[in-house]
Amino acid sequence: MPRSILVTACAALLLLPLAAPALPAQRPVSIGVGGGASLPQGTLGDATNTGWHALAVIALGATMQPLGLRLDLAHNQFALSDRARVALGGSGHESVTSATLNATYRLPMTDSPMSPYLVSGLGAYRSDCSLDVGCDATTRYGWNVGLGAKLVGFGLRSFVEARYHRTSRGGSAVHYVPLTVGLTF
Repeated sequence: MPRSILVTACAALLLLPLAAPALPAQRPVSIGVGGGASLPQGTLGDATNTGWHALAVIALGATMQPLGLRLDLAHNQFALSDRARVALGGSGHESVTSATLNATYRLPMTDSPMSPYLVSGLGAYRSDCSLDVGCDATTRYGWNVGLGAKLVGFGLRSFVEARYHRTSRGGSAVHYVPLTVGLTF
């Protein structure tokens, strides 16, 4: 019985910062969701059209420090272009799913509902397509860099960002730019 009380007390102490009300910019841990358009670049852009993406974020940051850490899980999907459908004899899509660990640097802004930031990181990128011929799924390391802004207003905490992602698949570069709008909690 005493051990269960100790475990419960420790869990309550660890979760206390998440439950305590804090100013929007002062939360040490935040969770976010977002999505938007994904713009394919290079050879990916030659074979696919503008796509969509979904993003889940866990962010860590200190109150008075401009540096932060983010874990991002994202899924991007691009429909094959007309030229690729004709060449491959069918319709389908290409997708890139990623898990990246990113550093953030918050640019100083005082008394503003907007807080711009820089973000960059490394991670694993899984590329796949819906066609059976010549579409083996591959997982490779890749990197990303971008900028965004946290916004506070109307009782909501949101963010907008644009990032450049680069990885490889079958000897060719896979790069794209997702434009994201999201909410943080």
